[in-house]
Amino acid sequence: MTERKVFIISNPFSGGKSEKITNSLKKRLFHEGIDHHSFDTIQTQNATKSVAENLDGSFTDLIIIGGDGTINESINGLKFDIPVSIIPAGTGDDFVKNISIGKNLEDQIQTAIYGQVKQIDLGQCNDRKFVNGVGIGFDGQIVEDMVSKRVPLLKGHTAYYYHVLRILGGYRERSFQYKIDDYSFKKELILLTIGNGTTFGGGFKLMPEAKIDDGLLEICEIGKVSGFRRFLNVGKLSGGTHGSMSEVSFYKAKKVSIAGNDALFAHIDGERMGQPPFEIKVLPKALKLRFSSF
Repeated sequence: MTERKVFIISNPFSGGKSEKITNSLKKRLFHEGIDHHSFDTIQTQNATKSVAENLDGSFTDLIIIGGDGTINESINGLKFDIPVSIIPAGTGDDFVKNISIGKNLEDQIQTAIYGQVKQIDLGQCNDRKFVNGVGIGFDGQIVEDMVSKRVPLLKGHTAYYYHVLRILGGYRERSFQYKIDDYSFKKELILLTIGNGTTFGGGFKLMPEAKIDDGLLEICEIGKVSGFRRFLNVGKLSGGTHGSMSEVSFYKAKKVSIAGNDALFAHIDGERMGQPPFEIKVLPKALKLRFSSF
């Protein structure tokens, strides 16, 4: 049996919890006699670069401590087909809402080390992989504004919801030209979101029927909704009941193409993605992930 060697990547800036989690994990690994090496993300060395440059073929496991952005960066730096574990330490932690890893830190560490390995799908947008999804239009604009119109005193959830409320009433529909598998569309939409997972923005369940292991992407489109009705119905996004609205449609597909439009901004797993054109596809069973086995 191959001796285990664990690569730990953590983001000390993601949610303020990673140092405590990392120390607890390393203490447990030391107690179990498991070789491990830890790396922090820093401004000049994000998780993609750290994983790509330091995780070689001698490692048997990758443990990610951070939020959705850290997960995304780490997956994009991973070159080896080894089991990945996630211990959430971000502000939104949307992707882990799709998986069972335990509700407290002790259980999450147990899962990270000894959890059952299952294969899940990934998505790919142009040349970048994603675990959760890509949002274009309204939710992409929020992330763009969080970067370009940053309010220094606001962070995490508070910053996100500030920008949601700031543009919710006045955001105008944009023109989308896109293909879902082999079907072409041209519509005026508030947003078009392509998901592997169910939840975005720290709790908005945009894709209630998405599954991370079905070989398909879930697509949600929201058409023209008046400003007042937006405020009345925004709560439905949290509960995943927005499908009852006539302006909302869902699809399942293996690939989606979005034509270029300078009026559209996008995010990928909650991180700024820029503007289309985008070629998005599912990568079936592309990642080994540890789940809770208790």
